[in-house]
Amino acid sequence: MAGAVAAVVAVTMSVQAVPINGSIGFTGTYTQNGGTYGNLTTATSFSVNTVSVATTTGVFVGAGSPTFASPIAVNPANNLLPNVQLWSVLVGSTTYRLFVSTESESLDSATQVNLIGTGTITDGNSADDTFGVWQLGFGVAGSAFTWQSTSASVPDGGATVMLLGIALSGVALLKKKLTA
Repeated sequence: MAGAVAAVVAVTMSVQAVPINGSIGFTGTYTQNGGTYGNLTTATSFSVNTVSVATTTGVFVGAGSPTFASPIAVNPANNLLPNVQLWSVLVGSTTYRLFVSTESESLDSATQVNLIGTGTITDGNSADDTFGVWQLGFGVAGSAFTWQSTSASVPDGGATVMLLGIALSGVALLKKKLTA
């Protein structure tokens, strides 16, 4: 009996979590569902039409074959249920997935809707599951959406997400001004 316990302890001690480290950004197109077309405050959801990988760092470098949940309900906030898979991406032979834990709308205007939240990024090995923060923005200009996520292990009270939201909103406004 003592031998079996020692073997189990040795196996347990040899298993260590390797956090998923990196960030990934997506871009794509969407269709507004419900409401007055072009007034995003009246939309009920957005259907993702196309999605591509825009930026990567860490383990996400070389990512391809992205999939995104669709449709994504908006107005009112908190439309994604906990543990819903929001996206997946393939890197080599590993599929990474983000499961939503929390969601709220950080911006809701006629031209921009931003969702922010937390979730768990997984690579199929539960020992590696890593807490992360995410943001998803939909803009009227060009019916495009942007996505940013990070596998930060400890949230900082939302300051980083807020700054990211401000930065993405600024980029969207600059793009709109330049295309006008």
